[in-house]
Amino acid sequence: MRVRVYDKEKDTYFKSEVYAIINTGYYEKLLVLTPEDMGNCLMFYDYLDKTHNELSALINSINLARPSDWIYLKSQSVDEQLDRYKGLLKSNIKFFDYIGFPWLWNNTDSLIKLLNGEAIPLRGSIFEKNLYSDINHTEWHFIETQDDVNMLMKQTCFFHDSIINEINYVSGGFVDSDKIMNLTNLRKVTVKVDSQQCSSIEMIFEGVTALNLRPPLDNYSGDIYEASVIVKDASVFFCDGQSEQIDTNYNGTWIYAYSLKWRFFDSENTN
Repeated sequence: MRVRVYDKEKDTYFKSEVYAIINTGYYEKLLVLTPEDMGNCLMFYDYLDKTHNELSALINSINLARPSDWIYLKSQSVDEQLDRYKGLLKSNIKFFDYIGFPWLWNNTDSLIKLLNGEAIPLRGSIFEKNLYSDINHTEWHFIETQDDVNMLMKQTCFFHDSIINEINYVSGGFVDSDKIMNLTNLRKVTVKVDSQQCSSIEMIFEGVTALNLRPPLDNYSGDIYEASVIVKDASVFFCDGQSEQIDTNYNGTWIYAYSLKWRFFDSENTN
């Protein structure tokens, strides 16, 4: 499970895998790993911004897939702490739900520190040997930095002489056979691009916040002269034209998302 986090105190964004979720609703917190320039520590972050009445989300979903070995424990009420930690925590600390790794649940010393608001440095901790990542050991290239953008542009010739072949949006929501609505916010866009300069390119945008689709007009062609990819605030902006900055007024096709991964593929052998 991967998210984008806004650290309001430092006014900065970063991405992390999630190691545990405690509580739900107003009291929900997620355990994440801060980047090296922020101490490389594990700590809980509030899901909601409680300083404003709007209660906007401080943590945004990128990939909702949870590790298969996570456990789910729940007390009888919001005001009742989970049994194992009763008497070990101050009474004002909410801890009525735990969703996460069993090895963390069983390490009471570490979890108590985290629940008390402490940050645990990664080095030398129980987390160091239990790190996991959705972006390692994969055929996909992830766009996280300007260097990643430069590599994409170099290998695709800035998308020169290419054309968008297909765009597919998956919301994640659906109605099941019992007519019960599932409101999962997957928000994923897959874009397939054919090129005369390189192999076909597949891009997957996750945590999409905006998709502006502008097909070519009848008297125009859809080929791309140069595309743009911009990384800012742990988000990615793509457009099918030349742009030096994020421009949501651009009159072509553009996508704004929390994550982008890409790969080359053989379009002739892909259904």
